[in-house]
Amino acid sequence: MLQIAAKARATLSLVLQDAAAFSELPIATFIDAEQREMVLAGKASACLFAIEAEERDRVILNSVRTELQSGACMKCTGPRQSRLIKPSHDSLLTLRLARIAGSPGPTRRIDVRSGRIVHRASGNAADSRAELAMLLLGRMGRSDALPVLVARTRTGDAQLRWQALRQCLALDAATGLPLIERIAKDHADPLYQAARALLAQLQRERPSLLSEPG
Repeated sequence: MLQIAAKARATLSLVLQDAAAFSELPIATFIDAEQREMVLAGKASACLFAIEAEERDRVILNSVRTELQSGACMKCTGPRQSRLIKPSHDSLLTLRLARIAGSPGPTRRIDVRSGRIVHRASGNAADSRAELAMLLLGRMGRSDALPVLVARTRTGDAQLRWQALRQCLALDAATGLPLIERIAKDHADPLYQAARALLAQLQRERPSLLSEPG
């Protein structure tokens, strides 16, 4: 991707895709942005997706297949639309105009076969940096960062809180488990269902962890 212009929340980019870059796993990314794209060169098969209904971890998708060649246009108008492109020749070159929402919702990666949401990330660039920083602290084993991570679990964006909870649990189960158990008892917390699901998973896969003294 080569960004050739940007102003406020809008960007204009050249995007080159080749067959080697296409993932065989049918995962589509849904972002809170308006995107319009024109094919400049090459050919491809594309599938356009729209979310018709959604639950906590799964969505129902409507899809339309189309063939792309020079001059063809595509658009996605918000977080409920996406597309997958598979170049049929060496490469596909497009011109993409994108505008991020003023207060973007989360970015979601969805398995289009099952409708399962396989990953969520904040649509806000600053939140994404914070989420990446927390992940890095966890991977580095930085237990000295636990006070900061614990504070992050209490307020703010649900996605950031969940990442902080995961890293607390990874760094020190005695710290992370009580936090998750507290949320799993609070029906008003946006992370209530996710916390209950994680505790159920730990009960199946790591029962000894739940029985360890704090």
